[in-house]
Amino acid sequence: MIKLQNLVNFVLMNLVFITIFGSCSIVSNSQLDRHDLFAIPLGTLPEELDWFYQGGAANIVDIQTRNGLVYISNSRRGKVMVFNSYGDLLTIVYDPSRNPIPSGGRDGEFNSSFSSWPFRSPRIIAAYNEGFFVGDSMENEPRERYEEGTAAFNRIVLRFDREGNYLEHLGREGPEGSPFPNILAIDVRYDDTVVVTCHPFDSETWFSYWYTEDGFPITAIQVREDRLPDIEEDRGVRVQAVRPDPKKWMLHLRVDVYDRAEPGRRVEPRLYTLNLSTLEYDEPIRLPYAEGLTDWGYPSTPPEYLGTMLSGNHAMLYREGPDTYRISVLNAQGSAIHNRHLEVSSSARIYRSFKIQNDGLLTGVFFGNSEATVSLWRLDKILKK
Repeated sequence: MIKLQNLVNFVLMNLVFITIFGSCSIVSNSQLDRHDLFAIPLGTLPEELDWFYQGGAANIVDIQTRNGLVYISNSRRGKVMVFNSYGDLLTIVYDPSRNPIPSGGRDGEFNSSFSSWPFRSPRIIAAYNEGFFVGDSMENEPRERYEEGTAAFNRIVLRFDREGNYLEHLGREGPEGSPFPNILAIDVRYDDTVVVTCHPFDSETWFSYWYTEDGFPITAIQVREDRLPDIEEDRGVRVQAVRPDPKKWMLHLRVDVYDRAEPGRRVEPRLYTLNLSTLEYDEPIRLPYAEGLTDWGYPSTPPEYLGTMLSGNHAMLYREGPDTYRISVLNAQGSAIHNRHLEVSSSARIYRSFKIQNDGLLTGVFFGNSEATVSLWRLDKILKK
């Protein structure tokens, strides 16, 4: 009888053990190691990046990674560059009116593939298997405007092959089509379909244009801020980002809902998902956010939506200190399954830009006073565990 009772106790204890540890979340607040790949000097030479304030025009640097290559655009200098993971410059496409003719690399030899193109403002860059896309502007005078406002349709997507040779431009109707409004993102999905996300200035409407791998139109979606569901009358809406799902037929919207009486207070960040098959919104995810100061004494801000990954998980970036961030990975139901702290170099104070691949690899370019550093964090490895 005693042995039987001991056996019962043993089974019960193991059931408790399984219940407790089986219900544990896999959320962790540990540090995510940073890997600095290479540095790029600041300057105007072919292998350098320009970050000098001249002419009053905005300088935008975008970064993208794919298959071990790093793609960087430099809007002020009018050029795009492709590096390998060791920092070797493989390809450069440059505007000859703003750049010297490439004649020698850092070691006196220039083995890269280089070509010229009359860029105007190459801001957004995205890679595909055989090359890369660049979001650029056309002539200063737009061909048309949106709703008789100030929003101009004067952006196009240029397609280049891996060596930097120009192939064609992508417009709203497909290859050689008419211009887009202001382009905020170019996404290449898992099946190489392309999505161009646009938001005209001074407009409450966002556009999402979907194309086949060859650039032929699939669909075009308009998203209006005033038509989002479950918004109370005394609350306002500000859409921060619209991005496609990399695998499913869905759009994800990062939205701030705020008090109309006090627009800077009581901000509630949400993530909406629009099902493109039914044109209906799923129940929004209310993102964790508390106004005030972070644990580092830094003013808290709503999260930056980095994107959704092939796993269906969403990546949110919170800034917690001058050089400290937290990346939170949420599942489709909005539960945090991973939290990781990450740090950037304290010298990178001029400009910072993060990007996440479809598989979860997190990269970024960070500008200091004399050079820009390309770094990565292996979030993709954590997501596989």
